[in-house]
Amino acid sequence: MKIWHKHLEHRFSSFPSHQQIIMVANELNRADNQENNTIEYKACLERALELLDFTIDDRDKWGNKYRELLRARRYLAGLYIHAATFVKTDVLHRTLIQLDPEATRLTNLPRRT
Repeated sequence: MKIWHKHLEHRFSSFPSHQQIIMVANELNRADNQENNTIEYKACLERALELLDFTIDDRDKWGNKYRELLRARRYLAGLYIHAATFVKTDVLHRTLIQLDPEATRLTNLPRRT
């Protein structure tokens, strides 16, 4: 797998938990928009996996939600392995966001028109 965020790993743990999760969720959202582009879909999943690995490495921040992160990673890795078949990631996206109350609050803000 390609390394996407070469300079992010060493400072990722300095980000608050909600920002870590939102960054992973953002890549999942991008993947959902690539239904007709298998190469970009797989690249989005790779980036999400990399960011999720950085999040998992920051174990102390996640406490009792750490196991949920590991489950999410297992599911995401399965999507990546079978990336030739497009699968929406919206359920995983919502699940990850719900792990952090601040991420949930931030992503439920009304949209500007």
